[in-house]
Amino acid sequence: LYARSRWTYRSPDPFGSLDRARSRVFARRFEPRARSSPPKARRGSRSEAFSNSRMPTAGVSLMSPASLFATVARRSTRHASSTVASLTTRARGYAPARPGLSQLARRLAAPRAVSTVTADIEPPEEEVAFQRGPASVHAVEGPLAVLSGVGADVPPGTLVRLGDAVQGFILSHREPKTFALVYAAGQGAGGAPSVGAGSGVAVSPGDAVEVLRERHFRMPAEDDLRGRWIGALGQPMDGGDAPGGGDRELACGEDLDGAIIRDPPGVEDRKPITTPLVTGIKALDVLTPLGRGQCMLLTGEPGTGLTRLGVGAIAAQAGSGVRCVYGATGAAAEDGGKGAVEELRAAGAMGHTTVVSVDGDASLAERYAATCAAFSVAEGARAKGEDVLLVLDDFTGLVEFTKDMARLSPQLDNPEGIIDEEKMVEYEGMIINALLAERRRFLGTTLQRVARMSDALGGGSLTLLGIMYHEKGAYRGRKGTNKDTGAVGSAEGADGTLQLPAGFDQMAPEMQAKITAALEKKRDAAVKAAEAREAEAAAKRPEDAYTQTRSLVEEFMSITDGQVMVENFSESNGWGISVKDSVSRIGTPGAAGPLKSLDMMQLRLDVMQADDMQAFGNNGDEKVQMRNRSSAIRGVLRQRPGETAALSAQTVGLFALQKGYLKNMNADEAAARVNEAVTKAKDTIPEVMDALDANPSKALSAENSEKLASLFAA
Repeated sequence: LYARSRWTYRSPDPFGSLDRARSRVFARRFEPRARSSPPKARRGSRSEAFSNSRMPTAGVSLMSPASLFATVARRSTRHASSTVASLTTRARGYAPARPGLSQLARRLAAPRAVSTVTADIEPPEEEVAFQRGPASVHAVEGPLAVLSGVGADVPPGTLVRLGDAVQGFILSHREPKTFALVYAAGQGAGGAPSVGAGSGVAVSPGDAVEVLRERHFRMPAEDDLRGRWIGALGQPMDGGDAPGGGDRELACGEDLDGAIIRDPPGVEDRKPITTPLVTGIKALDVLTPLGRGQCMLLTGEPGTGLTRLGVGAIAAQAGSGVRCVYGATGAAAEDGGKGAVEELRAAGAMGHTTVVSVDGDASLAERYAATCAAFSVAEGARAKGEDVLLVLDDFTGLVEFTKDMARLSPQLDNPEGIIDEEKMVEYEGMIINALLAERRRFLGTTLQRVARMSDALGGGSLTLLGIMYHEKGAYRGRKGTNKDTGAVGSAEGADGTLQLPAGFDQMAPEMQAKITAALEKKRDAAVKAAEAREAEAAAKRPEDAYTQTRSLVEEFMSITDGQVMVENFSESNGWGISVKDSVSRIGTPGAAGPLKSLDMMQLRLDVMQADDMQAFGNNGDEKVQMRNRSSAIRGVLRQRPGETAALSAQTVGLFALQKGYLKNMNADEAAARVNEAVTKAKDTIPEVMDALDANPSKALSAENSEKLASLFAA
C-alpha cells in the first residue's frame, strides 16, 4: 500500500529540492486565489480530525484544497475511496472549481499506491508489517539479481546474502524491486572478489535473501591503489596481488570513505570553485577552463579522439600533485582497459593514477559498479585533502542501467481514464515522463559526488571529465545537397559518361575545355567522397557501440557544469573544438590566473565573430582582418596528440595573440612563431616559466609581462 510513499521510497534527493518544489506546486495549483481566512471546520468533522493529527501540511492553509489533498495522499489506499469523496466536496465548496480536481480525485481513489506525497513521516505501526513480505530473489540476469521484499529504505552498497552463501551488494532500488550485484567472495586473484563469467556464482529465483544492514561493500584503501589497474570490485587486473587483501566488508560504524556507493556531499560540505586545474590541452584551458571540483562533459562523434584527450589530461598532471583515476567502462574496455593502461604508462602517468576497468563483455550492472568504484577511489583521495581528476570514458553503465531497472521492475498500469503514472509525473515543478524523471534523479545523484569540499572536511576536490560520444551528424548538417544541380546537370550519367550541357557543341573550344575539366573534377571528387564514405562505414571503431542520442547528450549538458564539443580530430592538428557549442559554466573563476590576466575569454568572441563574418559578411578589409585573427588563434591552439602544453607555454602563446605579435599571420606562421618564442623563453627566462607553472592561480605580473615582451623584440 505504501510502495511509492515517502516512508518506503526514499528518492535520491539529498538537498530536499524535490519535496520543496512539489509543495510549492501543490500550493500554487490548488490554493484559492483570494480569501481573507479559511472557513471554520465543524467540531468533530473529518477535517478537524486531520488538523489535530501529527501530519504536517507543507506550509499551506489547513482547510485549503492543497492541504486537503496532501492529507489524502498520506492516507492508506484502503481509506482513499471514501475519504476523497468528502474532501473533494469540501474543496469545491471552499474554492472555485478548477479543471483537474476531479481527475486528481480519481487518481487518488485508484487501487494503486499514491506516487506523490509531500510529508516525511512514519506510517502507523499496525500498517508497517503490511508493506513487504520476506526478501527473496525474484529474477537473475548474469551477475544482476532482482530482489523483492527488501524495501527502498536499505541504502545502496549494503551487503546481502543470497541463498546459502552467495554474496552481493545493493546497486539501486526501483519499487517494488531491488537490484544487487552478485559476486563470489574470495574467488578472484589473491582472494579478491570475482564477478562475471567464471565466477562460479549460483543464484536462482526464489532463494532467500538476508540483508546485512550493518555491513557495506568497500573498495581497498586509496593508498594501496596508486599505480594499480583494478576491476569493478577492486580485483587486480595487472597481475599483481590483491590490493588491500580480499576483505570487502565495511561496518556502518566505521569510516565510510571506502564505501563503493555513497550519498553526495551536502551544500554545507562544499565550497566555491576558485582554483584552476590545468589539463595541458590548449583549447580546453583557454576556451573552456576547468576548475577543481567541476563536472565537465566531453562529447563528439566517433573518431574524434576523446579517449586520447582524457588520457592527455591525466598525463599533464604529472608533478602537479593532482591524483588521477581513469574509468575504462566503454570503448576503452573493449580490450579490458589494456590500451588505456599502455598509453598512461607510455606517458609516465601511471605513478599517480588508478585505472578501473571491466571486460569487453561485461554486463551493464558491472559497468555501473565500475563507475561507482572509480568514484569511490577518487573520493578516498579527496577525503585526505587531495585534488583528484576523474576521467570516465563512457556513461553507458549509468544510462543503460536505468533502462534495465525499468524493464525488470515495471510499474503497475492505472485504470482506464487515469493518467499513466509510468509516463507522466510531477518533477521539480514540471510534468514530465516518469522514466526521464527517474533517470535524471539517478544521474544527478551520481554526478553530484563531484565537488570541492569545505576546509572543515579537508579542502580536497574531485573533478570529472566525462566522455560521451554522440551519433554522427547529430550536431552538423548532412554533406552533399541538391544545391549543385542546375542547368549543367550532374557530373556523370548512369553509364559513367559526363553529362554535357545543352548547346555544348556550339560553344567555343576554349569554353568546351573549361566545362569538361570542371565536370571531370566534380566527378572525381564525388568518387573520392563515395570511397571515403564506404571506407568509413567499413572501419568500425570501438566507440561506435557506445554512441548516445542528441537528446541524452543534452540532458547531460543540463546536469554538468559545462561541455566541450569536439568537431574533428587529426593526428597532425589534434582536436578541433566548436567554440559556439563549448562552454564552462564555472567561467573565469576556474581559469588559470595568467590566462585571465590576458583576457582569454576575448578569444571566444573573436573566433565566433570571424566565423560569422566569413559566412555572412561582405568582402573587405575587416573581413580579411577577422579571418587572419581567427586563423592565428587556431594556429596557437593547435596541438598534436600526445603533446602536453604547460601553462607557461600557453601563456606565451596567448600573450603573443593579445599583444598583436601575430597580426596578419596564418595558422602555420603563428604556430611557428609561438614555438620559437617558447624555446627562447626556456633558455632566457626559465625562472618566469617555472613560476607560471608553479602558481597557476596567480595573475601575470607587470614585471613578467615585460620579460615576455622581450621574447618578440626584433
